[in-house]
Amino acid sequence: MKTRGWTLFVAVLFLCVGLSVPASSQNRDADTSRMQARQVEVGSVHTDRLSAPDDVVDWRIVRLDERGTLRLELTVQTSERSAKLALTNATGEELETVEAGSESATIERRLDAGIYYISVSSSQSLEYRLAIE
Repeated sequence: MKTRGWTLFVAVLFLCVGLSVPASSQNRDADTSRMQARQVEVGSVHTDRLSAPDDVVDWRIVRLDERGTLRLELTVQTSERSAKLALTNATGEELETVEAGSESATIERRLDAGIYYISVSSSQSLEYRLAIE
């Protein structure tokens, strides 16, 4: 009898915890901080969206195995909207920032081997295309 009561208690507890989680946290974008950055490869293209006010930044992480030129191109695909493209090093130091609106924006930098972070941010909801070359 004690085992059945304990099992019922645990089931009710999990049900209550599951119902108390807000729906917005279940739909939250998983790449809204540097620590949650999605890994990407040089030579890839990504289409994504920002959904303000909850999702205003997307982070990517790229590893360069050797010194070379990294080229990033951001194209905002939603008319009359703008977004910021930023490149930071592994410690969070911002190396370069550009703004993309009706025109694409490009960052092209000669970089040492290492880990770099790329962010796309906007206070507006929009769709964008990010090319990493």
